[in-house]
Amino acid sequence: MDSETLKEVRIEDYIWYIYIFLAVFALISNYYEREYLKKHEKKDENIFRTINTEIFIITFIIYLYFLYINYKHVKRLDSNSSPKQILLANLGLISAILFLIGGGISLYISIVGEDEDDFFLNLF
Repeated sequence: MDSETLKEVRIEDYIWYIYIFLAVFALISNYYEREYLKKHEKKDENIFRTINTEIFIITFIIYLYFLYINYKHVKRLDSNSSPKQILLANLGLISAILFLIGGGISLYISIVGEDEDDFFLNLF
């Protein structure tokens, strides 16, 4: 295993730790959302929406990192690469692009929309 790949795996370890914290924050957000749905207090709504937006920002950054890594894998391909390696590297890049698009849309909805149902109203 080359040193660059080993470095990438170490960074991915840190990303998994971040995901653990994101899961905890998502549970906290769900608590405040439940409280908001029960009591309709604006404070609870602001808390869960802020937490959700921060989660989407962090995941969007993580998706950017994975897009960068997959792009590097495609650029590393050479004439000695097998068709399978080429296919898998390109599929990894496509999936990273799609995750980034989905994350961007979710982040947009979180920032602009007051409610997911209002997405199309805010888009136009």
